[in-house]
Amino acid sequence: MVTPLRSLDELAVGQAFDFGRFRMELAEILDFARRYDPQPFHVDEAAAKAGPFGGLIASGLHTQAAAFGHIIRTGWVKDVSLGGTEQVVRWPAPVRPGDEIALTAEVEAVIPSRSKPDRGVAKIRYLGKRVADGVTVLEILGTHFLRR
Repeated sequence: MVTPLRSLDELAVGQAFDFGRFRMELAEILDFARRYDPQPFHVDEAAAKAGPFGGLIASGLHTQAAAFGHIIRTGWVKDVSLGGTEQVVRWPAPVRPGDEIALTAEVEAVIPSRSKPDRGVAKIRYLGKRVADGVTVLEILGTHFLRR
């Protein structure tokens, strides 16, 4: 697993991280979708079979939230996170109940603040790949404020 960051200064462009895996379970997919994204292909197995994905799929918002919850639980940014300003998100392939997702990240930019020397910005690209076939199901470019 990843070692917790102690400072923005520990990051370098091109540096890669492996956050392990998480699984998208049917009950969680249905609960999230019913509460936040109640489209038929997320909440109704019969309707989903006749829909554009040929079966029930997780909400992309759920996949994104599950990925960030997984990262936060690793403790990676516990001591340095000051929040973020942006996420550019893609869901290039559907996630189905039972799919296990492998989550990695690569640092794209590290920018120390000129006006606040105790912090800076890191741009990090996260990739979620379905373990069964290696297909990318989630791509996020996140902008993070981190302590130095």
